Amino acid sequence: MDRERLRPDSESIEAFLVEGGWRFVRLTPDTWRIRFRRADRTFPILLRIDPDGWLVLAIVPYFASPEDVDVAQALYDRLLQLNQVLYLAKFSIDDDLDVVLSVEYPTGDLDRSELRDALDALGYYADLHFDELNGIVQAPA
Repeated sequence: MDRERLRPDSESIEAFLVEGGWRFVRLTPDTWRIRFRRADRTFPILLRIDPDGWLVLAIVPYFASPEDVDVAQALYDRLLQLNQVLYLAKFSIDDDLDVVLSVEYPTGDLDRSELRDALDALGYYADLHFDELNGIVQAPA
């Protein structure tokens, strides 16, 4: 059943979330907000079916960008370094200058195990790098 193909539509995604015990809020016909509890933190995740054929899962915000230019530069430099070693996931900066951690999967051959893998990768990297990146963000100017 794990390799069962998952249709990239609203009904299938909601069924997956319900079966997995995820609490969610549907924001638009193709976007949901879920909360991902890891260790002693909870991360807000947006799950979106992109019309161009991608399922996007993103922790938004992972961090707000620091106002101090030097601290922000140190954070951005580290995010670029991390992007070179992450598998499935990437860091980016959105229009509000929030740091985003995301995973994108093509919807063409998406199955349930891949969606679980995407959620697992997001949670794993969110936990793994949180303390280090928070240390950069909270560093005295």
